[in-house]
Amino acid sequence: MKVSKKTSNSDAKQFAALDIGSNSFHLIIARLVEGQLQPIFKFKQPVQLGEGLSNRHLSDTAVYRGVEALRQCAVRLEGFDRDTVKVVATHTLRKAKNRKRFLAEAAKVLPFPIEVISGREEARLIFRGVAETSSESGAQLVIDIGGGSTEFAVGNKRQPSFLSSRSIGSLAFSKQFFSSGKITPKRFDKAVVSARQHVEPIANYLANHPIESVFGTSGTIKAIYQWIIKREGEQPMGITYSQLHACRNELIEAESVKKINKEWVSPERRESIAGGVAVLLGIFEELQIERLTPHDAALREGVLYELAGEVLLHQDVRERTIYSLAQRYSVDSAQAERVWSTVQMIWAGIADSWGITEHDLVVMLEGAAKLHEVGLSISASGVQKHSGYILAHAYMPGFNAEEQRFLSTVVRFFRKKIQTTEFPDLTLFSHNQLIKMMIILRLGVILNSDRQSKSVLNKACVNGNALQLALSKRAKEDSVLAMQLDCEAKTIQRLGYELLF
Repeated sequence: MKVSKKTSNSDAKQFAALDIGSNSFHLIIARLVEGQLQPIFKFKQPVQLGEGLSNRHLSDTAVYRGVEALRQCAVRLEGFDRDTVKVVATHTLRKAKNRKRFLAEAAKVLPFPIEVISGREEARLIFRGVAETSSESGAQLVIDIGGGSTEFAVGNKRQPSFLSSRSIGSLAFSKQFFSSGKITPKRFDKAVVSARQHVEPIANYLANHPIESVFGTSGTIKAIYQWIIKREGEQPMGITYSQLHACRNELIEAESVKKINKEWVSPERRESIAGGVAVLLGIFEELQIERLTPHDAALREGVLYELAGEVLLHQDVRERTIYSLAQRYSVDSAQAERVWSTVQMIWAGIADSWGITEHDLVVMLEGAAKLHEVGLSISASGVQKHSGYILAHAYMPGFNAEEQRFLSTVVRFFRKKIQTTEFPDLTLFSHNQLIKMMIILRLGVILNSDRQSKSVLNKACVNGNALQLALSKRAKEDSVLAMQLDCEAKTIQRLGYELLF
């Protein structure tokens, strides 16, 4: 993995990525040496978090297992700065309705925020992990079978063109089709058919977008590959359909999960291997795959590489996403820049006093300023509702689930009444920060309501509990602006802040 910045070995910067998966937790630590990210430590803890998910609620036992695993990871991360560590959670925490409880318990032992990412974002990061560690060229399909979901990514030259996450995982399928531990041809066939049905949309895309190579990541695919190696006594060039079908037959011959050959499948994989083989068979059949090459890199490597790029090269994927969405929805770029310029001026004057200097908050503010009018593509009436809806449901690479909820809520209330009862639950941010971002954005919009490029604001500052705006002479003479600010002052007062101008 290359990052175009050289560092001497003595002061090599270290980065860490932690993947909280449905089957296992994976921690990787790497250092930057001569432009290369060099892994120096890997830690895997089988947690089976997804096994404790029932009716979309994590059991107490699963929460305990997860927190204890995080406690061990925290020991390895002692001394790391917050901006050099990224922790992401996937399918199980996406689905768990009580994830807030897990995150609260995790925060007691792990001093780094946990970002729950969407399925498509997971697929994007997996693709990046493979692309940055592979020398293959041409169109690639990357498949990652996790415990609760399977991610698909198609791309070329390190750029993904198709991303999808399907709710088919090794652990989930084992619970659904082999819950009693019994393995029969009928149950296996049902599992394979179900997998094929879930994968049909990917097959439809590939019908018009041929690929040259197929990579498989994750512990499930590696476990199946190791099984094939042990059975055949040599290391084949990937996994073929016939080899995979032989695994199916051996599982059926075993008749029970407990009777699976211990030399072929490790104890930690035994409970989920039948579901994993069924999922991969369904994928092979539906996508007509001839050979799949296992790859060591996966989600954690993608996270690690992106983190290093953000810190060292200031390459924030979220900024590209903001620009892309603005282009897609034909946002008035001149007005967006006017609002963003004013918002920056207000933020610069009050950020220290209000405690909102974090880079992530600045990115949220930039996104809100530049995308608050995406809803005009639907209607000018209720634009704030339309914009909030679009940002809540659009695919936004680089933004984790909470960041997207935060941004969409700021935009949802950039005008009209602010309904605090509609605020989302937050763990990475606070409602106080959310309100402060709203206030700044709303003022930036009001001060540019005439959509003209002229000087309106000289500076902003905090005076006690009041936000004070120093308006230009021309702005002070604008009676319409004065009326808008008077009205806004009343809105802000209800939130516990005072506006002076």
